[in-house]
Amino acid sequence: MAVWGGAGWLLDRWLDIVVFFPVGIILGMAVAIYLVVKRFGALDPVPGKGAGTSPGGRRSRPRTQKGQR
Repeated sequence: MAVWGGAGWLLDRWLDIVVFFPVGIILGMAVAIYLVVKRFGALDPVPGKGAGTSPGGRRSRPRTQKGQR
C-alpha cells in the first residue's frame, strides 16, 4: 500500500491533480491481498465434504488411459 500510494502521491504532485493517490492506495491493497492469498493458499474445504467423492457419497471410479481397462 505504501509503495503504490507513494507512487500515486508523487504522480499527483508532479501532474498537479488528485486522482492517483487514492487509486494507488486501492491498487496497493489489491496487490497485498493477492500476495497473501498466493502465499498462504485458498481456504480449506468445508468439513464433512471429502475430496474426490461424487454427490451421492460414493467414490467415483478411477480413470484409466485410453485402451486400458
